[in-house]
Amino acid sequence: MAETIVYRRKRKRSKNPSDITEPEDVRFKTLSTDNGHEKMIVYKRRNITKMQIEDHLEAGREVIMPTGERHEREIISANGKHGQIIGHKGGTLRGTQLNDLPEDILCSIISRLPLGDAVRTSILSTKLRRIWASHPNLSFTKRAMFPKSKIKGGEQIKFALIEGMHAVLKQHRGNGVERIFLKALLDQNTSSALNTCVKFAVTSGTTSLSLLLSPERPYCFPTYLFNLQNGSRSVLEELHLKYVSLRIPAGFTGFKHLKRLNLDCMYDIVADELQALLKNCLLLEVLCINVVYKFEKLVISQALSHLRYLSLTACLGVKTIEVAAANVERFEYEGSSDNSIVFPQPLKKVKYASLKWGAFNSHVGEFVLSVLPRSFPGLETLVWKTYGVEMDGLPNCLGRFQCLKSVHIELCAPVFACDVLSLAALLDAAPSLESFFLKLIGFINVPYSGIEEFRRLPSFPHHHIKSVGIKEFTCSRDQIELVEYILENATALEHMIIKTKIGCYRDAAINSPYIKKDKRVVIL
Repeated sequence: MAETIVYRRKRKRSKNPSDITEPEDVRFKTLSTDNGHEKMIVYKRRNITKMQIEDHLEAGREVIMPTGERHEREIISANGKHGQIIGHKGGTLRGTQLNDLPEDILCSIISRLPLGDAVRTSILSTKLRRIWASHPNLSFTKRAMFPKSKIKGGEQIKFALIEGMHAVLKQHRGNGVERIFLKALLDQNTSSALNTCVKFAVTSGTTSLSLLLSPERPYCFPTYLFNLQNGSRSVLEELHLKYVSLRIPAGFTGFKHLKRLNLDCMYDIVADELQALLKNCLLLEVLCINVVYKFEKLVISQALSHLRYLSLTACLGVKTIEVAAANVERFEYEGSSDNSIVFPQPLKKVKYASLKWGAFNSHVGEFVLSVLPRSFPGLETLVWKTYGVEMDGLPNCLGRFQCLKSVHIELCAPVFACDVLSLAALLDAAPSLESFFLKLIGFINVPYSGIEEFRRLPSFPHHHIKSVGIKEFTCSRDQIELVEYILENATALEHMIIKTKIGCYRDAAINSPYIKKDKRVVIL
């Protein structure tokens, strides 16, 4: 509860704080004048002097003092001789309304709401009726447009979303749009509605456009709307297309400002047209290509001097991939082991590389231990996902990763030949390695019984490895051999965490005579 304290105004105000008597620990709430007296209502647990309050009021400032006991905020402003109180309690305003706020502040508030909630604010007042129409992020998805809808059936949702999208685009002011995101099972049959959305993106100066559509009958993307030769004023910087038919006409110049390009599941894209498109995106910084077919050769040319992130995934039909963009810093690849990846010159700025092949063979092993060290001399983190790995498939130290510090390997081998000890060749190729993590997926082994001959590789000291982690450990012979090799050669090792798959593997690992019992090893 609040306490009320009354102070009588003195003719000569003392500037000495000791002349003012008040509780030591109080919190200010309200201030008003009445017949030459000043009345101050305070809460406990905050020190504040009456002189400080008066100085603020005389300077015409606003004083904001939150009161924690009642979870409310009081704003006191000086207006002549009297104080005006504007309060907030329980989520409702007292003495002011949203209409009193400037329009730019209201626009800033509305822009932070999801599109559906922003549209619903139009019923609050006449001033807010059109504020939402300047929303910078337009998201046309079922969840965003109809979060609590009970509409069932794909066709009903499709038509309801198209109708809602038309209503939003028709009422929107058409300026200040930063992002348009459309995710729905729409295809060429609804091309009229999709063309309206794309045209709005061009005319409104949208910088980010995402169309994630249906694979049944891919929508033909209207590139003519972006062609600068046709008078387009597109400033698009980010484009994400999924299940869209993209055909690039000769002399196309529509993506001069593009910085991020994500092509996902582009089944009918033509190799020559894609190459022509990339040559015109000279400002491109991020390029992601996922699922392309019937490509004899894909070239990432050195003309893409701004390219920093390159991701090529599920490129199953591409025979040769040539990467010549010299400033790439992050490289990700997923494809067939039969694909040929060529680097005409070393990419010295690559710090992170992620590689995934469908199956392991000697070609993959040679690429990892021979091509990568030469092509990525500054590589620091390597993520390798592969199905199976063989002792004869990894050559011994054909190259050196001089800067490699962290290696993450995901090894899947439910039906593939696998020898985990062969991974020691990768450790030997990285003299500066500090951490090594191995995840075994799908392994079902009988714990090593000691009947088979235990193999030991020649000693190769590692002076920088500090952390080792092995997940889904099944205590097979090759796994125990790798563990012993690391324990014997990692002179700076601080801890090795081995997480077993089930309890029997844990018991076998604990009782194994080949795993040294020292404080660095933790078996879970």
